[in-house]
Amino acid sequence: MLIEPAYPNAASDPRLTNVHAEYKRLRNLINDKEWHCQTVTPADRAKYKHLRELLDAGKFYTPNF
Repeated sequence: MLIEPAYPNAASDPRLTNVHAEYKRLRNLINDKEWHCQTVTPADRAKYKHLRELLDAGKFYTPNF
């Protein structure tokens, strides 16, 4: 008996976040805020650092919960 997966691949699973895409989005957000002399929240910097650590560890997707 073959069980069909709910999602054909990790990229189409809404329960997962693409680490590289989120890292790039956050990097651009931080760069834009710094360029326009706006404050970047510590939470954004912490999330950016965490995503960098995930990429360095070879993780491509992370759960949303």
